[in-house]
Amino acid sequence: MRLGRCLSILIVSALPSGPAFSAANPPPAARPDAGRLVRALSGDDAVARFLAEEQLIRMGDRALPALGPLATAQGFTPARQYAIHLLGRIRSQRAARLLVRILDEDRDVRVRGLVCQHVGRLGVKAARPIIERWLLTIRGKAFGGWRGQASGTPLYGWVRHVHALRQIGSERSVPVLERMLERKHGGPGGGMLMRAYRENLAELRREAAFWKAVRRVRGLERHVNALFGFFRTDDLARIRLYRNKVVRLEVEGRWVLEGMRRHPDATLRAAAAALLGNYEGLRRTR
Repeated sequence: MRLGRCLSILIVSALPSGPAFSAANPPPAARPDAGRLVRALSGDDAVARFLAEEQLIRMGDRALPALGPLATAQGFTPARQYAIHLLGRIRSQRAARLLVRILDEDRDVRVRGLVCQHVGRLGVKAARPIIERWLLTIRGKAFGGWRGQASGTPLYGWVRHVHALRQIGSERSVPVLERMLERKHGGPGGGMLMRAYRENLAELRREAAFWKAVRRVRGLERHVNALFGFFRTDDLARIRLYRNKVVRLEVEGRWVLEGMRRHPDATLRAAAAALLGNYEGLRRTR
């Protein structure tokens, strides 16, 4: 009996406890309430709104049942804009599917433009044909009421559609942008949109040439996909435009790959080494 009692005391005393353990493992009642946090997005308290955003991002997919109705509501309210931004920052497949649904169904170009900002950054391939479909609905040579380049205007929303196609980076978008250039939009708004077509079409053509060269080298495409997948999800790589630099096959792209050869992940190190080993050959054949 005495031995059993001593063992019980030792086991209990060895269990984690204290304030730090309690803070890291709150009881169910103290865990974040997604509904309450989503309601804070509509409030006037900027600090509470910021804290709610950070908690909802940490919750991930668990926040979607509460966040989804606000993100898919009607209108272009600040709260709905926050909700759409949060879907993009959660970055999960379920959140991406919800963004694609909004892009497909919402007729407000400002809302779709906001969604395009995130599906482009994340490289959501399912968004590409939807974006192309919306662009092909544009008619006319001039655009009344489209002046102004500020975020939240219809013109800015359309330009984001075009930028998203380049960010997704599919060669299939090249013919669509070529068709859009033939429409010759006029006016200040049309001029800005035509410039977006030209600039992003040039980038897509460059990327198409890059992939054509990559596919000539057996087994290299999977290494490039591994690297580019990382570049989309890593904030530093995205901000520093690692993907764009590698696609251009210039000296900055080589520096990016040299740095990736020291990455902790063995798969990424191997991918960088494989691409570096073929770098000059790709430059000659692109």
